[in-house]
Amino acid sequence: MMDEEMMDRLKNIAWLANCGKPLDNDTSFTIVQAINWEQAVEHCQSDYWEAITLEAGNELTEFLCINFRDKYQQWNKVLKEGKALMDICVIPEITAYVHQRELPSIILDCVKWDVLHAIMEYYYRNEKEPAFFLELLKIYESGHFPCGWSDKDNLIVY
Repeated sequence: MMDEEMMDRLKNIAWLANCGKPLDNDTSFTIVQAINWEQAVEHCQSDYWEAITLEAGNELTEFLCINFRDKYQQWNKVLKEGKALMDICVIPEITAYVHQRELPSIILDCVKWDVLHAIMEYYYRNEKEPAFFLELLKIYESGHFPCGWSDKDNLIVY
């Protein structure tokens, strides 16, 4: 079910390679940059960021459940394939990065959540236009880490 384009995108990401460097914003978000890993970790652990990403994920499932019940029935199968894809293309690199820099495991958890939901948005893009997680994937593709949401409706990126 997974499409080659998404697999190639994930395989070609230089995960977190540009954290701390200036970011060229190629997303629909207005961005504020975190200044270091300490700040990025603080933001990604915030209840506000968790609520933002949870709501974004729920929007897709709710939309599918209401409008595309037949397609929604495939959710668990797509999720399983997405996790398998992440096991190959994402998790080993992020795990190594986190261990080398002695960062907390929340970094890996956030990346897994974001990327899995980007995969889901991508898979269901013909049913619902992607709005959040595929935009976050662009941040990852630039080698950065989307980690929070400011009170002024700006995405925080390290």
